Amino acid sequence: MKRVLLFALVCLFSLQPQAQTRHKRSASAARPTALRSAPAASGASQSSLPIRRVILYSNGVAYIERRGVVHNHAEVALSFKQSQVDDVLKSMVVLDLGKGRIGAVSYNSSAPASARLAEIPFAIAAATEGNNGGLAGVLSQLQGARVTVVTASRTVTGSVLNVETRHSQVDSNTPPITTNRLVIASDNGALTAFDLAEVRSIQLVDEGSRRDLAEFAHAAASARRRDAKTIVVTSDGGGERELIVSYTIAAPIWKTTYRVLLDETGKPFFQGWAIVDNVSEEDWNGVDLSLVSGTPVSFIQPIQNPVYRYRPVVPLKEDLNLKPQTYEPGEGGSGAGSLMGTLKDPNGAVVVGANVTLTNATTNQSFEITTDSDGVYRAQNLPPGTYTLNASSPGFKNLTVTSLNVRPGLRSKFNANLEVGTVSEVVTVTASGENSVTIDGTDANDLSTTSRNYSTMALLMPGASGGGGGGRNRESLSNLVSRRESGVEESTTASEIGDLFQYHIDQPVTVPRDRSALIPILQTRMEGERISIYRSTEDSGSEGVAYAHRPMSGMLLKNTSPLTLEDGSLTVIDGDAYAGEALLERLKPAEERLISFAVDLGTLINVRDDDTEPQPVFQVRAINGVLQTHFYNLRRKVYTLINQTDRDRIVYVEHPRSEDNEWELTEGTPAPAEKTANHYRFRVTLPAHQKLEFPVSEKDEQWETYQLTNFTRDQLQFFIARKYIDDKTRAALETIIALKDKVAAASLRLQLIDKEAAEIAQDQARLRENIKALTSTAEAKQLIARYVSKANEQEPRLEQLEAERRTTIADRARFQGQLDLAIRSLSSDRILK
Repeated sequence: MKRVLLFALVCLFSLQPQAQTRHKRSASAARPTALRSAPAASGASQSSLPIRRVILYSNGVAYIERRGVVHNHAEVALSFKQSQVDDVLKSMVVLDLGKGRIGAVSYNSSAPASARLAEIPFAIAAATEGNNGGLAGVLSQLQGARVTVVTASRTVTGSVLNVETRHSQVDSNTPPITTNRLVIASDNGALTAFDLAEVRSIQLVDEGSRRDLAEFAHAAASARRRDAKTIVVTSDGGGERELIVSYTIAAPIWKTTYRVLLDETGKPFFQGWAIVDNVSEEDWNGVDLSLVSGTPVSFIQPIQNPVYRYRPVVPLKEDLNLKPQTYEPGEGGSGAGSLMGTLKDPNGAVVVGANVTLTNATTNQSFEITTDSDGVYRAQNLPPGTYTLNASSPGFKNLTVTSLNVRPGLRSKFNANLEVGTVSEVVTVTASGENSVTIDGTDANDLSTTSRNYSTMALLMPGASGGGGGGRNRESLSNLVSRRESGVEESTTASEIGDLFQYHIDQPVTVPRDRSALIPILQTRMEGERISIYRSTEDSGSEGVAYAHRPMSGMLLKNTSPLTLEDGSLTVIDGDAYAGEALLERLKPAEERLISFAVDLGTLINVRDDDTEPQPVFQVRAINGVLQTHFYNLRRKVYTLINQTDRDRIVYVEHPRSEDNEWELTEGTPAPAEKTANHYRFRVTLPAHQKLEFPVSEKDEQWETYQLTNFTRDQLQFFIARKYIDDKTRAALETIIALKDKVAAASLRLQLIDKEAAEIAQDQARLRENIKALTSTAEAKQLIARYVSKANEQEPRLEQLEAERRTTIADRARFQGQLDLAIRSLSSDRILK
């Protein structure tokens, strides 16, 4: 049915009466912003700008530069994917190197085709579905439009009244026949019916109807390719001149991979390759290619979609009286905003318990809420900005609403209806760009060389040719590259761009679209040597160790090139055979790096830990009322290396360092070749068929602390016996201990005085209670007199105890002061032999 519709549209556009030609207005005059709709009317020349320069960044961005020659008034149409338009609009630079003037840069609307078709006064469904589809369906929606109908026998002009559908059947054995008849009203009032099967052409006379059909056709065509976007660059000027257009778009990151060829002496010949992917829809023919490492700041900002500002709706007063008006706050408000609304189903009933998620488009912060019993959701204290609303509820399609603006200090409102369906279906309410589609190029893993024969792979290199068989006189790869006969010519210039590093490929590069390429960036002989590297399996950083007693074969590589080598895989060819693979981390010029690529089965290493005792005290310090004795704890690890081959070995032993770096190497341990963050790296020369023990001892300084206020005579005797202190310190400590004893004696005397005074006070309290209890008899009077006499005898003793207490307190304070002074005055630092 859609094919019938397309045929009908072609007929309507192609046949136009000559009598109406002078009344037409061109599409460009009706729509001046559509720069490509009528190039003949404006005198513009369509020009193309080929890609001349490409810069790929390691953060997934590509800089594209186009150059070309344009003439007079030029229009350059550039096609992009929907997902690329935001980056292009954000970064595009246009330069006219002649005397031209850059005009507008336009692009087609970002509104979805469904929204554009909704503005056209007839529907696609009515024109393509049902029994009255095709041409009849189109004409039935053009009631009142003036048309010219041409048949084999007549031509009639009039207004469309209706399209009749008739069903007839000759007999019951034949299927019914359906015919459509167009009824038009002529200017003289005559009504004429035409069988559409007999009509040769129908010409729309009204300009408005022709324009509506043109919009319909354009929107329908756009709907077929929703990911296409055309940006038109215009330049006004005269004569021939050069035009430059540059922009950035998302692109696959470029990758590096390396080859190392070791000769008989272990000297490395180095090759570096870059893997680039052209996933665009245009070939790169002879482009100037650069590869930049680093991570410049880059982001995506949705600027292609129309954005509307919030304006309050002020209703008209019904009585139209001039009364004071109140208005909502403007955009100058401050603080957080809020958003609320009601969710309903197609029947108008509220949706209770729907999940609503609001996501800030800038910060990506999300807020989750649920509709209440009235179907209302409320989000308070929202940071101002643009939000995306997602609403979901069982039995309904998921609803997505973009570009909801929350203004500072304002309360926004948005109501929506949920459509019946499954939760996997999504309804987009507002216009939004298509989802980004990432097209992966050739993956580096597809370029694995582990299963290839390197003698055969060499024939794949440019300029390489096969030899005449596999005789013993065939030269190895390492000999060939040493004479610069590999046929691979690198032509790369290195430069620094701020904190970034750039590889510039000096020769033009061609990469067809949807293809990837290996591009040589480096070929040179570097400094290095063949080594073995050992790291114990007990080491926390030894996850990749395959054999507990075997080191790894590797090399010490020094980057003698001017290039910074990016991270990448590295394949090693030793002599004329595949030796293994490794990973190379970023290596700057003049920097050295250990690289391992295989297990060294010709070297055996055993490790043992020797028990050690705590070492003697080597330092005694007295300061700030503290006496410290310093000593070392030792630990010792012995590496036993056995060379089982007839060739000398250079072995790098990586000994783990403590996490807190408190353990340090002892004086008897050889100095390491270098230190890393986690290891001491020792270089050991191991002769052929020899066994060698390599001990590594470490010490950790410890100390014990003694508070001088608690120092005892037994501890003093211990220090004297061990000869930890000299005579001066000994005399000072003896004075401190003596003063401590005096302070202690005074404190004890105070305790005894207080105890005796408390006993007398308790006895006097008992006597007073007894006196109160006695009567006035003669015997009682005698007993009272005895109690009073005893109390009088105790009073002088209380006075004596109080005097002794005051004297003892003064003595203790004096002794304590002398003790504090003696402790503060003691300061010594003695190194023991």
